[in-house]
Amino acid sequence: MRLVVLEATAAAATGYPDCELIGQGLVAQPSAALTSLAFIPLGLWVIADRRAQWSGRGLLGVTILAVGVGSFLGHASASDWGREMDSLAIKLMLITFVLQPMAGTLAWSPAVLRRAWLVAAAAVLTIQLALPAVANPLLGLLAVAALGLAFAAVEDHTQGWLLAGLGLLSAGAALWWLGREGGPLCAAEASLQPHGLWHILAAAGIASIYQVHRSSTA
Repeated sequence: MRLVVLEATAAAATGYPDCELIGQGLVAQPSAALTSLAFIPLGLWVIADRRAQWSGRGLLGVTILAVGVGSFLGHASASDWGREMDSLAIKLMLITFVLQPMAGTLAWSPAVLRRAWLVAAAAVLTIQLALPAVANPLLGLLAVAALGLAFAAVEDHTQGWLLAGLGLLSAGAALWWLGREGGPLCAAEASLQPHGLWHILAAAGIASIYQVHRSSTA
């Protein structure tokens, strides 16, 4: 047991941002990895959602799938490259949430939206690799922009979805913070981690924010 705790402490020293014990098996952090899969059915639903007003919803669905896969690999491997994939996938989803409403406002065609997305994705990837110190502030900036555009798109019949999304994301973020390495809810050997609950609540929150946009008449 002492050896396991020492291994976990050494792994935590590498800067991995949650407290779950890093094991030696194929899936290093089972709780965080398996709960990441909550994004998979959400992404598939968005892709198949033909009633949505967004013409480029497939792009959003693919990036949500990428979040699930990236987060799973990040926690399964507990490696630096896995963390990079996780972080990049989240940013790609956020730029989709930013560009989709812009495309509606500016009357972009699907082809223009795809080109704009590719340019933004290339810029994010370049920043992620060349300026790692800017990666987290960039993620925060994209998140604020995405939520701001959700507020701009909200209508009377979607206010409940917006409030639900904000509540779920806020609760999940609080659990992420409290359950981080060194946080008051950190219990390295717990079978269900606060970070895992963050994944589930974040997926539900993103689904709610998507409802705001899919029903927008703008």
